[in-house]
Amino acid sequence: MNWFNRNKLTDERIVNLKNQIYREAYLLITIICSASIILKIFLQEDPSTLTEVIVLLAGGIYYGVRSVMLGIYSEEVEVHDRESKTPYSRKTVWSGLAIGLGIALFFGIRSALLYGKSDLQTQVWYFFLVFAVSLIIYLPFFIAFQVTVHHWANKASKKFAESDLRDPE
Repeated sequence: MNWFNRNKLTDERIVNLKNQIYREAYLLITIICSASIILKIFLQEDPSTLTEVIVLLAGGIYYGVRSVMLGIYSEEVEVHDRESKTPYSRKTVWSGLAIGLGIALFFGIRSALLYGKSDLQTQVWYFFLVFAVSLIIYLPFFIAFQVTVHHWANKASKKFAESDLRDPE
């Protein structure tokens, strides 16, 4: 419902520059929230990172849902697969692997610093123990999660794109 912008002409260059600024602002907010989470976890005894996590998750989920509902996600995947040697589905597996590995490293380092205070050998033992268990738990979960989300998002996006082609209202 564009009640106030009925006959407004827009310059495509200005729209593209505004979109670039919005992307840069989102990236800046993501970096600031991530840095805030990391600093709070390592420097405070009772970190409260709920606000930062909500900001990070809400932005990503909103972008993902909107791109699927507009049919853009499947088109981005097709363009990527056409231009890249590595298919997008394989990159989702690698990103799940990286997320699982990153979380396992984070938990290993954090537990070594918090609970292995007596000596280096205890810290190394805590690190490897927590790292290995976290790897066993989180690696398969995040790989399966990434692959499943990609599959269903791509399928739904193709469905929305086809319905837009049939009924362009």
